[in-house]
Amino acid sequence: MSIQVDQVSATQKRIAITVPQAEVKKKVDDAFKRYAGKINLPGFRRGHIPRNIIEAKFGKQIRSEVASDLMNFKFREAAVDVEYLGQPEVEAAADLVDSADFSFSIKVQVKPSVQVSDYTGVKVDFPLVAVSDEQVEAQVRSRLGGAAKVVAVEEDRAVTRGDLVLTEIAVGDSVIESGTMVNTVGDRYYPGVDALVLGLKKGESATGKVTFGDSAPAQALRGQAHDVRVTVHGIQVSKVPDLSDEVAAELGYEGGVEAMRAALRMQEESAANEAARNQARVNLLQVLLGRHTIDVPPAMVDSHLQLLLEELRIQAAYRGRDPRNLRYSEAQMADLRERAAFAARSSMLLDAVAKAEGIVITDDDLEAKYQEIADMRGQRKEAIKGYFAKDNAVEELRKRLSEERTLDWLLERAELTTIEQKVEAPAAAEPLTVQVAPEAPAAAAEPPPKKKKAAKKKAAEETPAE
Repeated sequence: MSIQVDQVSATQKRIAITVPQAEVKKKVDDAFKRYAGKINLPGFRRGHIPRNIIEAKFGKQIRSEVASDLMNFKFREAAVDVEYLGQPEVEAAADLVDSADFSFSIKVQVKPSVQVSDYTGVKVDFPLVAVSDEQVEAQVRSRLGGAAKVVAVEEDRAVTRGDLVLTEIAVGDSVIESGTMVNTVGDRYYPGVDALVLGLKKGESATGKVTFGDSAPAQALRGQAHDVRVTVHGIQVSKVPDLSDEVAAELGYEGGVEAMRAALRMQEESAANEAARNQARVNLLQVLLGRHTIDVPPAMVDSHLQLLLEELRIQAAYRGRDPRNLRYSEAQMADLRERAAFAARSSMLLDAVAKAEGIVITDDDLEAKYQEIADMRGQRKEAIKGYFAKDNAVEELRKRLSEERTLDWLLERAELTTIEQKVEAPAAAEPLTVQVAPEAPAAAAEPPPKKKKAAKKKAAEETPAE
């Protein structure tokens, strides 16, 4: 077998292969023998069908299969020293015949050789973070909102929007719910009932037509419109506690109100500084990529695009959305592909810098990362190591660590120009929509609550969020 490897472009190689005629003939003869033992033809015993009969009926199919097998097997032999990306492409192949050599060529995508220079002393904008008092107070209100409790309204007043109303719901003469809590900010169990209770006082009733949704507990009523009578038995509200030293202690902040504000400010500044540092990293990469021409193999862009889409699917799942329902417009996909191309070019540049500067990730570095992940997840380090080994992701982790270390190495040797500005600490990523492709980091969210009929449990679920 003869092999010739040519560099077609910075990102492509051609592997030309010729299989000798003797080997081709043997493969074809063996294939015909296998077929003779498998096929059934009227008038012939299995395994005793003349070759010319098999040739006439199955010759083209057999030679096609032999050609495919030879190309797959010989390509794997020839490409053992070629680090290619994506799916190989058959560029040309001669017709396979018993009396001649079989020649074909396959084109593969490869990483280009990247030569880097002038990558230290880069001028980079670095946002100077200033966390405002308003941001801190917003976090205080958020913590207090998380400690809100549902309490009964004692005064004699009518139901207003935002209340939780203990009701009796009847259709005709039949009471279908004798004590269910209705959220006046759009009840998902009995949509439309929330509008009927507005303005009623305890003991008062109202009637109206309601179309029950698919989430209504009474299955027989779902998707149907009925005349409904709703009676108010009680009114409750979600009460946010006033800030005090005692409440701060209950929330886990020792030292009272001022210690709570100081801790929240520190968290905000830490998050904002990390966001600013991330922006500085992006600014640095943009400058360096502007100084280097790096051709990106399409397969590498596709790989980064799939990673990005998988991250977005994970984000959607965290927020209780079905990732299978995610759809993106052409403009969104173009934007995501552009980000993937930026990530691919950045990866190749950082890899070249790491090689030039001898930046390596040792086994000890991997062990430290395993321990960090284990501590964060509350698991044993051995379990984390097992996950990476099972998914064949150890080398991918090593690569990511190398990129992070190299990027920090470059940032430490850059000329940082601080820009005074107010930087909002990163918020939880917005829910995914088909209009906007999100780029915020994944934010954990509680799964959607299950339906509860008990008034007490449902009241807790329906408590309006701060």
